[in-house]
Amino acid sequence: MDSNKKNPDILESLFRQMPEEELPASFRLNVMQQIAKETVKVRKRNEWFGLAAVIVASLGMLGMAAAFLFYMDFPQITVPKITWPKIDLPIFSFYFYIGILTLFLLFLDYKLRKVFRKDE
Repeated sequence: MDSNKKNPDILESLFRQMPEEELPASFRLNVMQQIAKETVKVRKRNEWFGLAAVIVASLGMLGMAAAFLFYMDFPQITVPKITWPKIDLPIFSFYFYIGILTLFLLFLDYKLRKVFRKDE
């Protein structure tokens, strides 16, 4: 049985009998240093897990590509000369416009993030 429920005053009297001790002056500094060390450890561990995940995903994609090329039945191509594809000018200009617009939006996103996230 739990005797603390019957006599809660026993614990209070025991705590009152204990002498009060002062913490060392460097206690707060030591605790903050340990917290900083643990934060660095956690950050490094997360970076390693992220790197490992990227490596595994890359190897998986390479494996799937190799399997695709291995099981794909390619016809035998015997073309004696290389032919260059003809570029359709209106379609090329459309894709050029889309590419320039994309680059502009990426640059704008970069600048806005730089302006609004100065505190980080």
